[in-house]
Amino acid sequence: MRRPYVELIIVTCLAAALAPVPAAAQDGFNPFGDPETSRPAPKKAAKAEEPESPPLAPMDGTIQSGNPSGYGPAPIPGRPSDLPPSPIGPGPSQQSILREELPAGPTDEKSRGVIRDELEPVMAGDGSGLPHELWRGLSVGRVEELISTVEIPPRSAALHALFRRLITADVTPPTGGETNSHFTALRIEALDRSGLTKEAADVLAREPAGTTEQILNVLSARTAIGNGDRESGCATAKGFAATQPALPERLKGQAILLSAYCAAAGGDMTAAGLQVQLARELGGEASAGLDALDAIASGGKPKIAEGQKVGLIDWRILELAGPVDAAAHVGNASPGLLAHLATADLTDPTLKLMAGEMAAALNAIVPDDLAQIYRAQSGSAPGDILASSETVNRAEAALRRAHLFNSSEAERTPAKKARLIQAYLDDARRNGLYWTGLQLMAQPAASLQRAGDLGWFAETGIETALAAGDFNGARDWAQFGTRFDAPQGSTGASAHGHWLALADLADPNLTTGRSQHLAALEGMAAQGRLNSDQLHRLATVLDALDVHVPIPLWEAASRTPQPSDGHLPETGVLSEMSEASKKKEFGHTVLVAMKALGPSGTEGAHMIALGDSIRALRRAGLEQDARRLALEALFAAWPRTVSN
Repeated sequence: MRRPYVELIIVTCLAAALAPVPAAAQDGFNPFGDPETSRPAPKKAAKAEEPESPPLAPMDGTIQSGNPSGYGPAPIPGRPSDLPPSPIGPGPSQQSILREELPAGPTDEKSRGVIRDELEPVMAGDGSGLPHELWRGLSVGRVEELISTVEIPPRSAALHALFRRLITADVTPPTGGETNSHFTALRIEALDRSGLTKEAADVLAREPAGTTEQILNVLSARTAIGNGDRESGCATAKGFAATQPALPERLKGQAILLSAYCAAAGGDMTAAGLQVQLARELGGEASAGLDALDAIASGGKPKIAEGQKVGLIDWRILELAGPVDAAAHVGNASPGLLAHLATADLTDPTLKLMAGEMAAALNAIVPDDLAQIYRAQSGSAPGDILASSETVNRAEAALRRAHLFNSSEAERTPAKKARLIQAYLDDARRNGLYWTGLQLMAQPAASLQRAGDLGWFAETGIETALAAGDFNGARDWAQFGTRFDAPQGSTGASAHGHWLALADLADPNLTTGRSQHLAALEGMAAQGRLNSDQLHRLATVLDALDVHVPIPLWEAASRTPQPSDGHLPETGVLSEMSEASKKKEFGHTVLVAMKALGPSGTEGAHMIALGDSIRALRRAGLEQDARRLALEALFAAWPRTVSN
């Protein structure tokens, strides 16, 4: 009676003895074990084997992030990623059933992309180059919170260009909001702070006609008055008093200020004074315009406290008391006011020139806007334009730079043209306009006929091309400079090899050979030509771009203390940025990157924040913007020759 059980035991023991070693022992990856001990050991190659098919997808329908194939356990950071994939649990009968149920078709990774998480996003049709689901993962409230904590416009030119595309993109808005137009109002606020008043007017123009939402009415009145259309703005402002309780807190004070302005503009100083008193009782934010209205309503002359910021509406209020002393206030002007003064048709030419340069330095206008302002300057140059401008006042210095720009565009003699370009850039560097100046001078420099006596100008030519994104042009200048201005005894591209390395890192279209010129930087490190900050900054950027850092550079950096200064955001910001980028939340990633880098952009950011920001932009799919940010991070401190 007991014989069958004995036979069963014998069979079971034999099966156990003949069974392969369990996966957890050596050959398989145990996802629940210690990651260092449960990793499979590489097998010795005894003979050619059929490649293992990738493990099946999890049954819950999810796709593993961090794994290039999208399937199976994610590779452990810092560990080899090309180890053979481990098997998963189902027995043979289960696997055969699963295989039978899988649809027939190609098994290569590219063909299976339709079920992967890395699908290319649907791009917006507005020319922004950004995806249609730009604000995925964010609510209106979170967007508002992030925008309120970042520097606008960003001091980083790369981030500013990206932010401008972000905030002007005509895409699906984020969820939530106090009203239907809450996000529109938020965009207009950000555009106004950036100095993009024309873009703000365009956003308002796209709203449905006849809207009754007071939040948009306040913004419409503010935009019209700021742009000089007092009649239209004040007509819109008539209904503010009865509907103030419906306005968000941040706009109530502005609505009262606009009502007071319209009353004063119409000669009703009593009403203007009452509105000012109401604004103060409500605890409204102090502003130059409110103080000026108080003085005007009392029959006095408005005075601006030293250092007090002056916005566009404040400027319009000051105009009620007569002509404004532009020179006295332009230094305290907000980016929005500077941009308006630089582009308005009726602005005095001298004021427009000063405001234009200051706006360009803050990224409130683009270089092409400044070029147009320069070209509009007429009259004779202030003395010898090639002489130093350090002893002249701000207006004369700005006029001199305008004439240098215009002369460099018109000059046909290569040697003199090069001297004009160099003189402008030297002056621009001293006045915080160097990056903008390089972009302005890119076209005049590219048009130079290169000859042997211009070897000294090669490095400047490289810089102008890099700033304009012309990486092949930078390589051409480097080749030219090596031929005519190489140090004695040097060969090949050694004279400007470090510039070629920078061009290779920044060029988004380069597919191979990105590390081919890093040897030039190794040589500089060995010669002590790279200081501690340059070494660590270079290593940080290379690592963020997934470029192998040469051992000599690592060793040179390790011998110096890592810089500990720079802006490091509060706890949670970097992890939020990382998670947003993994989920391809584009707008979320950009806004948190602006917060992570801080108010001074790439030059003032901590190394950790810099590396993580570049990494996040790349992971989110913004490769070109990430490389532009990397170029900007390295450019200011890049080694330069004595001749430049």
